Amino acid sequence: MDDQFVFHQLPAIKGELLDSYLQSGWYRYGNKIFTINSFSENDKNYEVFWLRYNVNKITKSRSVKELIKNNRGFDLKIIPFKLTAELEALHNDYFDSIDFLTTSSLTTMLEDIRRDIYDTYLIEMRDNKKLIAAGIFDMGKNAIAGIKNIYHPDYKKYGLGKYLMIVKYHYCLENNIQWYYPGYFSPEYKKFDYKLFLDKKATEVFLPNESSWILYHQFLNRHQH
Repeated sequence: MDDQFVFHQLPAIKGELLDSYLQSGWYRYGNKIFTINSFSENDKNYEVFWLRYNVNKITKSRSVKELIKNNRGFDLKIIPFKLTAELEALHNDYFDSIDFLTTSSLTTMLEDIRRDIYDTYLIEMRDNKKLIAAGIFDMGKNAIAGIKNIYHPDYKKYGLGKYLMIVKYHYCLENNIQWYYPGYFSPEYKKFDYKLFLDKKATEVFLPNESSWILYHQFLNRHQH
């Protein structure tokens, strides 16, 4: 396996088509869709695996409930994605505060900012009227793909990145959406472990060589042997 991307470019990737791609281990990259099995960093190769949550099987842990409680004072709104100067400014503040590699602007990251290709939604989180966090996700028919969570560094103590995962999960629950895809992780690369935060028992892992999904604990058993 190598870290070369495989891309598809299509006029639109929405509804059942997005569901089908996600189910097959593909994900959004700009205005395209891609798949990958590994990546390299500092001359080390990391094998990666795509994740998804079975929404109806998620059980809220104590830490999830704590985050919900601690963030009740903020205002939430979910709207069709629209890029604003306010949102880009938030991303700039976020970008300057993190210690991992990501794109320097939402325009560069998403490319399809007019929602022509993807059916993209935005979670706005405000303290009074100040935009303090934002979550971006793409809508399929029976699935969503979590694309990005950003927050103002002044609010880091509230765990807003993880809290926005909870908001996306609640959105799925309220709209009868079965699958929430948070991206990929690597057993040897701990910076991706937050994607397992909601509930490992409700998490499935994609096996590209078998084109099938298995439960996370089954994956661990296989991966460790």
